[in-house]
Amino acid sequence: MPILKTEKLTHIYSIDTPFEHVAIKDIDFELEKGEYLGIIGHTGSGKSTFIQHLNGLMKPTSGTVYYDGRDIRETKEWTRQIRFKVGLVFQYPEYQLFETTLFDDIAYGPKNMGLSESEVRERV
Repeated sequence: MPILKTEKLTHIYSIDTPFEHVAIKDIDFELEKGEYLGIIGHTGSGKSTFIQHLNGLMKPTSGTVYYDGRDIRETKEWTRQIRFKVGLVFQYPEYQLFETTLFDDIAYGPKNMGLSESEVRERV
């Protein structure tokens, strides 16, 4: 069973406005535990939009994201737990919301989980 999976994942920005834009459409994706994946594409091709769905930062217009066989939007608490399991590191750490170094940015999540400094360092 894949650890992370999407079925027919679609995201449309500004629905029912003159600015409506389909960013991603009908993406079926599976990632097995232990696999690594790189996503590349042109500017504006939907990479960031897609990635932000994988831990529930964005809600799909349609389709589903699964973690370990469960819909990540099953409950608010489950979506919150997913964010402890599926982390994101963006391309430019200096544009991040929280920290200015990659180490500190990755450490933000474990610190927020209440882990000790030694556990945080080990995980990062």
